[in-house]
Amino acid sequence: MIKKLIFSIFFVFLSTQTSDTLALLSNTAILKNSSKVQNILHNHGFKKVFFTTKDHINICGLFLDQSKKYQNKLKGTIIFSAGFYPGTKEGMATFYAMMQDQPYNFLFFDARGHNESSGPLWSFTYLKQYGSSEYLDILSAIEYLNNYNKKHEINPSIILHGVCSGAFHNIKALYKMQRKQLDTKNIKGIIFDSGWSCVEEIVEPTIQAEIKHMLQDSYFYILQKPLTYLITKLYQWTLKKHHKNIESIQEATPAITCPCLFIHSTHDSYAPIKPVQLFAQTIPKATIWWDDSHSHATCHLKKQQQYNEILKKFLDQM
Repeated sequence: MIKKLIFSIFFVFLSTQTSDTLALLSNTAILKNSSKVQNILHNHGFKKVFFTTKDHINICGLFLDQSKKYQNKLKGTIIFSAGFYPGTKEGMATFYAMMQDQPYNFLFFDARGHNESSGPLWSFTYLKQYGSSEYLDILSAIEYLNNYNKKHEINPSIILHGVCSGAFHNIKALYKMQRKQLDTKNIKGIIFDSGWSCVEEIVEPTIQAEIKHMLQDSYFYILQKPLTYLITKLYQWTLKKHHKNIESIQEATPAITCPCLFIHSTHDSYAPIKPVQLFAQTIPKATIWWDDSHSHATCHLKKQQQYNEILKKFLDQM
């Protein structure tokens, strides 16, 4: 009787500690601490994995295989693709804290040039081509999972979840797969969170929003307009002409035959919602959540419970 009581107390304590630890993954300061986040995820069974893209970029990811835990009830694997900044696997860890009780495997990875993945990032050559090759990161993640799932006889279903530029790259990856006549039957759904349809449409709003964010509460707020003007002009003189040639995902709509969940803030100043709303109208199996806020790619942090409920409902419907 005493042993059972002691065990019960220990189990409750352990559960509480685990819950508290995962709660840290909703703290943006903690998410920037890669080693701390990795330790938390490692304690929950995540393992570091590597895969190589067709253009020879080495991608580093964190993968959780829950197939033994859920066995034949496992619904598949969710690949999470981060935005341009910070673009890290650790920055996406909140989604595991939110969905830990869901019967899925999880794969987070560093975008090329970020954290533990190889590749350039801030060079002029890379920036002028941004949006043209990043989809290869997604394709290599899908290929890695297809091989892993086949080897271990795991449910092959894959959900693509992208935030900001990650959403853009996911759609382009699916589009490229269909154009190359690659098998897409394992892709069962897409979550398009705070995304955009072409590189050119996102840069200038981001410049304006970021400068406003940095200066609005400082003594230098008076510099906001001139600084925005100068940096916008610099962009127009240097990179914009190149970004005009980067393929939009508007023409990718015929490739999206699976269910697609659109999540976007109506007053997002970084990624304006109007192009996304027009894009969503072209998707036959679209579900939408237009959140009435000013946030960009942070609905999962600021409205975690509502986000989780909408996401779970979407996944259950699939």
